[in-house]
Amino acid sequence: MPVMIPGEEPQPQPSGEGETRSSTPPVEETGAQMIRRPRRRVLIAFLVYLLALIAVGVIAFTQGRSANASQQTEQLSRALFEQFELGVADLDAGRYEIARQRFEQIIRYDPTYPGAEDMLVEALVHLNVPTLTPTSAPTSTPDPSPPEDLYAQAEAAIKAGDWTLTIDKLLALRAKDPTFRPVDADGLMYIALRNRGMQLISNGEMEEGLYNMSLAERFGPLDRDAMFRQSLAKQYLLANSYIGLNWGRAAELFGPLCDQGATVDSCPKFADAAREYGDQLWNADDPCGADEQYAASLNAYRYPDLEPTAEHAAEACARASQPPPPPAATETPTPTPTGTPDPGAGGGNGGDGG
Repeated sequence: MPVMIPGEEPQPQPSGEGETRSSTPPVEETGAQMIRRPRRRVLIAFLVYLLALIAVGVIAFTQGRSANASQQTEQLSRALFEQFELGVADLDAGRYEIARQRFEQIIRYDPTYPGAEDMLVEALVHLNVPTLTPTSAPTSTPDPSPPEDLYAQAEAAIKAGDWTLTIDKLLALRAKDPTFRPVDADGLMYIALRNRGMQLISNGEMEEGLYNMSLAERFGPLDRDAMFRQSLAKQYLLANSYIGLNWGRAAELFGPLCDQGATVDSCPKFADAAREYGDQLWNADDPCGADEQYAASLNAYRYPDLEPTAEHAAEACARASQPPPPPAATETPTPTPTGTPDPGAGGGNGGDGG
């Protein structure tokens, strides 16, 4: 490199053979480009910040909806519990109609609420039960028979299967002398109440039958047969309470009662409930569910006007249950040969020409 002398202007140097020179001169940024670069950075940062805000908003909205749903569920649970407690208090106070309404409302919101169905049955039992009083004509003077005769009359009545007369004589005995053979009298009262309850339930008088059985339980535990009949009566009352309210639940409860012949009207009521539930399923575009309910209804009780509807539902269910047809096979076109022609084809033509 030559040495520069102060005061002299630099002289252009010839380029050597081994040196390379850039083909394009460096591009200098203009002022607008230098200003546009930080603006782009700010815009990118702003977009990132905006996206972050949107993400936070979506998360907060989702969490808010979840918290709101949880809060509503908690409020409903608290309200149902409060209504259940009020219903139990109404039962204890003898307000059976109000208790029935409370438990029916609970079941509307939650059919599986623990204890609601049992409390509803208890309210239904107390709504239409007789008062346990002697059924003979009242007199101004008490029965003059001594306690021994009253007890003997009760024994004779129970042997004859006259449960009501037995109860009347025992009530008269208790009113005259509650200390006369109390253990034996309680035993006879248990038998009479238990058997009269069984008889009333068989006659379809469910409330009165259950009431007599509940009185019998005050004197001793019920035997297996009585408990079974008691269970059927409770199920009947419960199923009956769902008529017009929940046809599916009514059909579910009346079905076993019909199978066991619990009462003379169990099968007709099951058929009605299954038919109504089938109509609901049909309107909800569930032909197979409707077909099942219609078939069960006709199997329990013959409804000639239901048969065409049941056949239509069965056909619709069969169509809906068929697997979809396989896709139609498409023929693959034969590709046209390309390239060198077959030499054999040319030889045939040549032979004809010769």
